[in-house]
Amino acid sequence: MSEQAKTLLLMAAVLAAVCIYAVIPQQIAVGEFFLKKMSITALKSNTKENANKIEQNKTITKTQRKKTNKIKHHTFLFIGDSMVEGLSRRFGDYAAENEHKLYTVIWYSSTTEKWAKTQTIEHFIKEYKPTYIILCLGSNELFINDLDIRQTYIEEITKKLHNYPYVWISPSVWNGETGIIDLIQKHVPKGSFYDSRPLKLERGADHYHPTWEASAEWMNKVADFMKSNKATYPLRLKTPKAHHKATNTKLLQPAFEGYKK
Repeated sequence: MSEQAKTLLLMAAVLAAVCIYAVIPQQIAVGEFFLKKMSITALKSNTKENANKIEQNKTITKTQRKKTNKIKHHTFLFIGDSMVEGLSRRFGDYAAENEHKLYTVIWYSSTTEKWAKTQTIEHFIKEYKPTYIILCLGSNELFINDLDIRQTYIEEITKKLHNYPYVWISPSVWNGETGIIDLIQKHVPKGSFYDSRPLKLERGADHYHPTWEASAEWMNKVADFMKSNKATYPLRLKTPKAHHKATNTKLLQPAFEGYKK
């Protein structure tokens, strides 16, 4: 077949595809799946909407950063699963050394689902009025497979935190994971995400939770990030010279169902 014939056949195939697309319904079923036709107008609209959201987020980020840098004495809200216990113990030293106030909420065995589907974050924001939020969450979801559903929960949590400077500390893995950390990283702004995976931490008797010393080492690494230019909202954090007893810590048991509207 000549090159000219091939070109004519290709053009005919493209023309046929365009004609078929023009006459098919807006939505067709293929087995259990649905294919929805998108117009050029809709595509342009979606692109414009996404661009507006990105621009809006940039504006909010700049505003928040300026506001955060002006605050010398922050009120921190540190929330998450049981990993927060060791981390907040060390961050309490940083808070006291730098004249910040720290409120810690540890919800044992909690997951992104529990924090997303309840008003627990909103409840403690209203109660403690933080100027900065830290969370460590995801350790109880390292081996889950319903990542598409977890994505919805992560997106909901980031919406709850959107108007506050925050850092999401990822789990420190001890035996691999199935993708939850990459998912968190995908939906959290780069300067608000701390990736704990490179850390090799000594574990306690249960082989999951780091020892007190390892948790302190972990928090030291996070603090280095939080006071660096890598963080979207860098802080003034002098290294603690002494240990300070933790205060203002609330413990929520696994059976707790979360605050509702």
